[in-house]
Amino acid sequence: MILPLLAGLCGALLMALEILASRILAPYFGNSVYVWGSIISVFLASMSLGYFWGGRLADRHPSLAALGRLLLLSALWLLALRLWSAEVTRAVADLTAASPGGTLLACTLLFGVPGVLFGMVSPFVIRLAADDLARLGKTSGRIYAVSTVGSLAGTLLCTFVAIPRFPVTQILAALALGAGATAALSLADKMRRPWEPALAILVALAVFAVRDDGGARSEEVVAVRGTAYQTLEIFDRAGARYLRSDRVTQSAIWLDSGEIASRYIHYAGAALLATPRLRRVLAIGMGGGLVSRVLHRAAPGLVVDYVELDPAVPEMAEQFGFWRPDDGDRVHIGDGRQFLNRSSLTWDLIYVDAYIGLAVPFHLTTREFFAVARDHLTPQGSVALNLAAGLEDPFSRSLLHTLRESFRTTLVFKVRGAGNVLLVANDSPQPSRAELEVRAATAAAEDLPMPLTEIVRDLTDWQYETADLIELRDDFAPAEHLVTLGDQDFDLALLASAGEVDER
Repeated sequence: MILPLLAGLCGALLMALEILASRILAPYFGNSVYVWGSIISVFLASMSLGYFWGGRLADRHPSLAALGRLLLLSALWLLALRLWSAEVTRAVADLTAASPGGTLLACTLLFGVPGVLFGMVSPFVIRLAADDLARLGKTSGRIYAVSTVGSLAGTLLCTFVAIPRFPVTQILAALALGAGATAALSLADKMRRPWEPALAILVALAVFAVRDDGGARSEEVVAVRGTAYQTLEIFDRAGARYLRSDRVTQSAIWLDSGEIASRYIHYAGAALLATPRLRRVLAIGMGGGLVSRVLHRAAPGLVVDYVELDPAVPEMAEQFGFWRPDDGDRVHIGDGRQFLNRSSLTWDLIYVDAYIGLAVPFHLTTREFFAVARDHLTPQGSVALNLAAGLEDPFSRSLLHTLRESFRTTLVFKVRGAGNVLLVANDSPQPSRAELEVRAATAAAEDLPMPLTEIVRDLTDWQYETADLIELRDDFAPAEHLVTLGDQDFDLALLASAGEVDER
């Protein structure tokens, strides 16, 4: 009975670790196809080596004690991951500029060894259980079935129970505890070396001796929360409070006044130059919920629908003073494109702020997405996109190219003093700069944090060669390949009330 149990437990531990690997890597490498491709490749390769070496070792040393020593090594490795996985991941990301090759290297360093060790379990268990060659097929089939059921349980529990509720460090501690307990169970067989199961128990219990600081790395950190989608962090620095997701700053406010400090948010008013009368706005990607704070000033009574994938975002944005819900603000939890597909409503503005960091939702970048957005615009409505990386990388240029191919008019505003660019597109005739200046001067929007007359000055006539650009479509939108990784500083610049301040 103990052998199938060991197979099931190790299968659960291995698959839980594979799922958890994405959360360990995400703050430094994103959550792109490169990350998942690296994780799957490393685990498959290491398991193959484990099957091969495990079979050879099982023939030479067919005992539960030998298997227990392998599990003890796996418990020690998981304990080391609990202690140093973040530091190793950060170091590799810095060394390799968070490149796809760096992702593969980090996966290999962190998860290659435990993948091999857990992979050695199944052939070991089959060898020990094979007491009758005539029934070897039945025995191996039963072991693999139990191992697969364990793998399924580990996948489901880690995905739907552990990650949404517990920090990564605590989940790693639980895995180390499980591996240590499994090792002790194996080493206790016949008790030829009593100190070995005692050592396994000691390793298992060591996880309780490690202090868990909840992820706080300095006195500036106010709160850290791991979710099923990301790690959210609130921290204070230089008189401002920031909301950060997987090391990428999304929003900032001034601590003393509570006013918006993120410079790019001030340019949300540029939408009024394309659609002067805003009554209903859809914002895909909530961040700190600051867009509605800007637009409510220009359009009292405005209705703003936020669509946010992660339910923790609006909770933390409101709790820590970023979002101040207006009577017209509503939050919908879900994917932005799915929300549009299901909705029969139309909006005067669809503001998309989802293109930031190391993992871009490609389905919000394509011509088909812009077609869906157009179907949900009022006759004079516009689509606005915030590009955090400016227009210097291939992804931004391809996204702008796709937008220009999808709409009649596209206005490009370079955020002064920051890397952001705001794109505003619609099917109205292309206005001249003089026409925009007239609209800015006559608009009843005096209370905007950035006057429209100033925003017009940052209108850019950005031209480019289209020969080497990709028009992004649902069947081919290689966003991860196009995004420039590693060298970019995604921290948002600040805008002070008296003079500009750049805080990095």
